[in-house]
Order: sequence, then C-alpha cells, then structure tokens
Amino acid sequence: MGGIGRNLKRKAEAFGMKVVYHNRRRLENGLEDGAEYVESLEGLLKVADVVSLNLPLNANTRHTISTAQFGVMKKSAILINTARGAVVDEDALVKALDEGTIAGAGLDVYEDEPVVREGLLRNERVLLLPHVGTYTWETMYRMEAWAIENVRVGVEEGRLVSPIPEHKDLSLGS
Repeated sequence: MGGIGRNLKRKAEAFGMKVVYHNRRRLENGLEDGAEYVESLEGLLKVADVVSLNLPLNANTRHTISTAQFGVMKKSAILINTARGAVVDEDALVKALDEGTIAGAGLDVYEDEPVVREGLLRNERVLLLPHVGTYTWETMYRMEAWAIENVRVGVEEGRLVSPIPEHKDLSLGS
C-alpha cells in the first residue's frame, strides 16, 4: 500500500470502513496504521466489499483483474479503478456486471482511453469519470511544483528527485 493507498485508507476510515490491503510486500506496522494485510489478491477479493485499485501498469499488472478475479469477488462488491485502465480486463468487467457477478464499478481510467466501451456506457451500475482524479487546485499545484523541482535538480545535478523505479539507476549526465 503506497502513498495513494494510505491516503485512501484515511478517507475510507472516516466513513467507518475497515481497510484490508494486498501488496507485493507487507508494510511495516507503523505504515499499516491499523490496516489488515491479506497475503493474496484472491484472499482480498473474497472479503472486500469495495476493491480500490492503486497500482502501476506494467507487463506484470496488465489485466490483474479479469474473469477469474471477478469470479471470487462478492456479488455485492464494487470495483473502483483510478489506477490505470489496463489493470482491468474491461471485457471481463462488462461481462461480470451484465451477469451480476459484481454489483458495480467506478472508473476514472479506461483500458483504451479515451475510448469507453459501450458495455460500460450503457450499464446503470457503473459510474464513469473522465480521468479527473487529480483535478483539484491543490493537487495540480503540488504536481506543478514537483515537476519544476525535478527539472531543476535534473539540470543542476544530473539526477531526478523522483525517478520511476525502472529508471532509478539511469544517469542524466553525459
């Protein structure tokens, strides 16, 4: 559970929700802050009423949620994807919604963005947003300041403040 997940945890708890999470590695107790670790994704999907996806998209996470995963979720479960569209197999999502395998979904990202599948558009149990999860004044200001600082440090020191993990060992120098 990274920074986004921990931020979401605080908000969920404000509504009285019990938070369980799955991650590649269990967090230290101080970072868990009362959240309960579940060792497998399937284990989490079996117990969760709301599944919020907060993971990057890469070769290992594409279609993390597909037919098999929908099959173990509660029929009353809601899937929230504000991560990256392709972490969910949207054909499988449409089928799960149409067949009542899960109760609903909230999406801010789409597999083939900006295209939204017809099966999602027509389904009354889906809330669709136009990828606006970060569109608050405060977030935009922080993102702008972060980008400017990355450029400044990159030019002056030849490194980035926050390189993506796959590029952390790359040098910007000649």
